[in-house]
Amino acid sequence: MNIFIFTKLAEKKMQKLPKHIRIRIIEKLSGLKCHDDIFSVLKRLYNFLPATHRLRIGNYRLIVQNISSENDGKFRILDVGHRKDVYL
Repeated sequence: MNIFIFTKLAEKKMQKLPKHIRIRIIEKLSGLKCHDDIFSVLKRLYNFLPATHRLRIGNYRLIVQNISSENDGKFRILDVGHRKDVYL
C-alpha cells in the first residue's frame, strides 16, 4: 500500500488550486494507493534534490520525494502546481 504525505507548503498550494483540479489530484492519489508498480507511474527526477520523482496529472505536477528505505511506498509530496511554475 502506497502512502502519500503532503508537506505544509504543498497543502497550502493544493488549497489554492481550483476545486476541479483538487478533485482530479485526490482521485489520482486514491487510485495509486493500491497500485502494484507505483514507479511505472512516477517519473524519476534528476538533479532536483530533495525531490526524487514527479507525478503528472494533466497540466499539473506533484513533486514527490521517496521517503521509504525499501519499496514499501512512502512518499512525501513537496510541491503542487502547474507545469510551467512547479519546476522553478
